[in-house]
Amino acid sequence: MKPDESLPRASVARTGLVGVLVGLWWSLDGLVQLVVVFLAAWLNALVVFGAALVVLTVVNGACCSWLESRWDGWISSRFGKKVERRLEKMRAGRVMRHPAAWITDGSDAWFGGAAALTNAITAVTVAHMVTGQPVAQRRVRIASVSFAALVAGLGALLGILLRDVIRAL
Repeated sequence: MKPDESLPRASVARTGLVGVLVGLWWSLDGLVQLVVVFLAAWLNALVVFGAALVVLTVVNGACCSWLESRWDGWISSRFGKKVERRLEKMRAGRVMRHPAAWITDGSDAWFGGAAALTNAITAVTVAHMVTGQPVAQRRVRIASVSFAALVAGLGALLGILLRDVIRAL
């Protein structure tokens, strides 16, 4: 094997690994919510809220930006196919078809609301799939902040409630 042939393989392997990590992050948002709840119950909820807001915004923004920059390769991967199936279920569902419409047809505010309810990666993916165009960085940031704010806020609130329940017992 020639040395220059190893560079594309390493790049493909790295891209595949990042794609798997983005897919895992996208599918584990319920676990992330639980971590925020337990941290807020154990530590200062306001500090947990702030830290979760910043960390989740950065991670979701990085995942969405990576997804947008490598769209063609990612959507043809195993996780891309899985996302397509999940999005089809979402569009067909009675409850989630409204956020899907907000993502594709609505203003930035509706897009942010849909991202908060679904997931930043889901909102960006639906927008890209439906329009066939890359999602603007402004909308990527809106999706990332919206979803992070919901997860951090709800997690902090539920953590406070959990702490009060534990203390009452």
